[in-house]
Amino acid sequence: MALSSSEVANKVTKLRFAARARDQRNKDLRDIRSGDVDTIIPGAMPDAWPKPIVANLIDTTARDIAETMGVMPSVNCSSGIITSAAAKKFSALRTKMAHYWVQRSGLPSGKQVEWCDSYNSYGMGVYCVEPDFEAKMPVIRVENPMGVYPEFDLFGRLKSYTKVWYEEAISLVAKYPFLRKHLMGNNGSGDSSWESREIEIAKYIDGDQVMMFLPGHSNTVIMDMPNPMGKVTISIGTRPGFDREVRGAYDDAVWVQLAKGRMALLGLEATEKAVRAPLAIPRDVQHMQFGDDAIIRTDNPDKVKYIMRDMPQYAFQQEQIHEQELMKATRYNEARSGTTDANIITGKGVQALMGSFNMVITTGQQVASEALRIAVEMAFEMDEKLWPNERKTIRGMVNGTPFEESYIPSKDIRGVHTVDITYGFAAGQDPARAIVALLQLRGDQLVSRDFVQRQLPMDIDIVQLQTQIDNEQLTDSLKQGFMAYMQQLGIVASQGGDPTTMLKEAAQIIKLRERGEPLHEAILKAFTPPAQPPQAPAAPGQPSMGPPGAAQGQGGPGALPPGIEQSGLPQGVAPGQAGRGPGGRADLMSLLAGMSSSGNPNMGVTINRRGPAG
Repeated sequence: MALSSSEVANKVTKLRFAARARDQRNKDLRDIRSGDVDTIIPGAMPDAWPKPIVANLIDTTARDIAETMGVMPSVNCSSGIITSAAAKKFSALRTKMAHYWVQRSGLPSGKQVEWCDSYNSYGMGVYCVEPDFEAKMPVIRVENPMGVYPEFDLFGRLKSYTKVWYEEAISLVAKYPFLRKHLMGNNGSGDSSWESREIEIAKYIDGDQVMMFLPGHSNTVIMDMPNPMGKVTISIGTRPGFDREVRGAYDDAVWVQLAKGRMALLGLEATEKAVRAPLAIPRDVQHMQFGDDAIIRTDNPDKVKYIMRDMPQYAFQQEQIHEQELMKATRYNEARSGTTDANIITGKGVQALMGSFNMVITTGQQVASEALRIAVEMAFEMDEKLWPNERKTIRGMVNGTPFEESYIPSKDIRGVHTVDITYGFAAGQDPARAIVALLQLRGDQLVSRDFVQRQLPMDIDIVQLQTQIDNEQLTDSLKQGFMAYMQQLGIVASQGGDPTTMLKEAAQIIKLRERGEPLHEAILKAFTPPAQPPQAPAAPGQPSMGPPGAAQGQGGPGALPPGIEQSGLPQGVAPGQAGRGPGGRADLMSLLAGMSSSGNPNMGVTINRRGPAG
C-alpha cells in the first residue's frame, strides 16, 4: 500500500538517523580524497599550505583498484545445453539485447569503473535500472552511494530505496519550474540570491510508489507516482564485512593519511625554521654585514653560529611507520608502484605481495557480477513490461563482432529474464599472469583450446577466431604439400620425365596469386585437368570412336597390346584379381611359399638366377 507524504518523510528521517555513522565515514573519505583536510580537522592546515604536501595514497590506491576491477565481465544469455537451431537463435538474440543495454548505458566506457570505485570507497555499489521513454529502452545507471539508505528483508531482497542529495536551486527549477515560487518564498528577499542555494532533495522508491520531495521545504512533493514495475528496480552490491555496518575499504586509512600529511608539514616547518634560525655573535662585534661573502670582525669567531635545533631522529622513523601503516590499511603493496625493496625482488616475493591485491580484485568482481546480473535481468523485465509490442532495432558489438538486430519484447523475451555474468578464470589477475596460467594449463592438457580462448582477457569472437585459425592451418598445409610436390622436379628430370607440366602449374599459381586469388582456389585451378572435347556420335554400322589412345580395332592406331583388355587387366583376370594368374590363380612364388612337396604349409622360398657363361 502506498504511503502518504508525511509517512514517507518520517521513514526517511529514521533511515538517515540510523545510518548517521556511515554518512560521517563516507563524508570524511570524500573530503580526504579531494584534499579538503580542513573540513575534517579544522585548523590542521596552515594558511601558507592549505592543501597536503604528501601524495594522496588513498585516492591513488582507490583509482588503481577500481580501474583494475572495472573491466567488463562476459554477458551470456545461454543456459544449459542448447541443441536446436531455434533455441540457439533465441539465446543469441537475448545476448545481443543484453550487450546493447550495457553498452548503451556506458558501462564499458567508464561507468563500471565508477561503480567499482564506489564499492571500494563507500562499501556499496548501486545500479539503477530506469526507463528511457524517449528511446523506449531500459537504462542501467550507476549512482553514487553517498546518501543512499536501502532496506533489505530477511533474504537480502531490496524492499525500499532512499536517496538524499543536494542540488542548486537554479538547476532544480530548470527541471521542475513549479518549484520556483516555493524556493523564492522561502528565501524571503525575492532577489536572485536564491538561485545559488543548495536544496536538499529526497527520493523514495518501493514496490508501490516513487516519490520525490524537499525535506528542507516543508516536505514539498515534487513527484508522486505508482511504481509501474511493482518492484524496486535497483541492484545494490555491498562489500562483505564482519557486522551489519556497510564499511568502505579505506575507512581506517583516513586518519593515517592525515597523520602522514601533518608530519610532512611539521618537517617542512622545522626545515624552514632551521634555514631562518637567528645568528648569535659575541659582544665585541660592532658592525654586521649581511649577504654573500659578508665579513664579521670578532676576537671570538668560534662563538658566531646559528641557533637552531636538530630534527629528532624519531621524526623520520615516524614517517616510515605512517607509510607502512597506510599500505596495510589500504591493502596496497609496493609491487604495484614499482618501488619494492631489492631484497624481495624475486618471483616468490612479488607473488606473495600480489596475493592480497588479487584477492581484493577477485572478491570485488564476484560482487559486481552478481549485482550486474540482477540489473540486466531487471532490464529484460522492464523492456517486456513497458514496451511489449514495440519493434526495436539494436546495434552493438558482441565478442568483437558488430551486429544489428530487430526484436519485439513480447515475442523475443517471452518471460525469460535469466542472464549469466561471469569474469571467468582470469578474475583478479593481470593479463600477463592470466595468459601464462592459461598456457600452462593448456600445455598439460588440463583444459581445452576452447576454454583457453573463452578465458582470454580480450574481447574476441571464439567461433570466428577458430574458423580463421583452421583456415590458416589448412593454407599452411597446402603450401607445404605444394612445396613437397615441387621438390620432385629434379627427380622427374633425372629419370627422363618431362618437368614442363610441373613448371606450368607453379607459374599458373603465381599468376593467380598476383591477381588476388586465394591460395586454395589458385592451387585448385592450376591442378584441374583441361576439359576433353566432346566426341561425335558414331554412324550406324561404324565402330564407335573411343577416347584418344583407345583401341580402334585389332592392330589399329592406339590399339592395346595383345592379351590386354580395355580394363587394363590381362585376359582371364577378373577385376580385383590384378597381379594373379588367369582365373585368379596364385603366382608361382606364392605356391612355392605356401606348400611343400607333401602338401604341407611351407614358408621357405628358393630363388634361382641364371646368366650366360663366357
